[in-house]
Amino acid sequence: MASKVSRIRIRKQSVLLHIVLFSVSFIMIFPWLFAFSTGLKAPGESALNRSLIPWELSLSNFSEAWRIADVPLLALNSFVVTAASVVMILFLASLAAYGFARLDFVLKEPLYLLFLAGLMLQAAAIMVPLYQVNVAFGLLDTHYALIGPYIALGLPFAILILRGFFEGLPDEIEDAALIDGATRFTIYWRVMLPLTRPALATVAIFTGLGTWNDFLLPMLMTNKASLRTMPLGLILFQLEAGIGLVLNEYRFALIIMMTLPLIVVFLLLQRQFMSGLTAGAIKG
Repeated sequence: MASKVSRIRIRKQSVLLHIVLFSVSFIMIFPWLFAFSTGLKAPGESALNRSLIPWELSLSNFSEAWRIADVPLLALNSFVVTAASVVMILFLASLAAYGFARLDFVLKEPLYLLFLAGLMLQAAAIMVPLYQVNVAFGLLDTHYALIGPYIALGLPFAILILRGFFEGLPDEIEDAALIDGATRFTIYWRVMLPLTRPALATVAIFTGLGTWNDFLLPMLMTNKASLRTMPLGLILFQLEAGIGLVLNEYRFALIIMMTLPLIVVFLLLQRQFMSGLTAGAIKG
């Protein structure tokens, strides 16, 4: 009798948990569904039809938004800045994390804490110094004005994540490579780094997402239309939509085109990303 009551209680808890999870998931995904539905509606329909089901499907919104906002140029700028920033963050952070995790040197822990202090810095709080540095070096209106700050701001988090993974690797692997005559850089590059792919994927997703979606730095550091990134182009497109220069359906079509690459990248790296989070949880 007691076991039957226990099973009933477990079922009720399971049903309640699934209801809560479904509700939270729907709340989180509803804005994206609304944007996708509006982007598929016929031009001008969203003013009359507020439901998620379009009266008339239209794919012309995407082509018009692609042409008006110059999406290829926006996407190219965002890709160049994001890819360069993520690659440099992964290389520099993994190199530093390997040194902090596997080597002993003077002031090791104070230097590590100094890097972690960067986690307390918000980009908005250091915009004025960053702007002055870019002016002093003549980097305004270039991709370098964005890539440099993104690398500096992304390194503390990346080093924190990667050091834990390097510390969790068995010492025997490194000892065997040293006995075979491998140099420290060879051990890092050919032995240790491939073993941290889940952690690298986790860092790449977090830093890449923040870089791709950032609006503040591109707005302050670039004035040329040829250097606009996707978020900056989207905001300007929204302003034009607000004063009636472009249709509401075009705006949501552009939002879908902006978020779609992030969803594709996450789906491609989902297995490594979940593996990295799980490994970190088990290690902790």
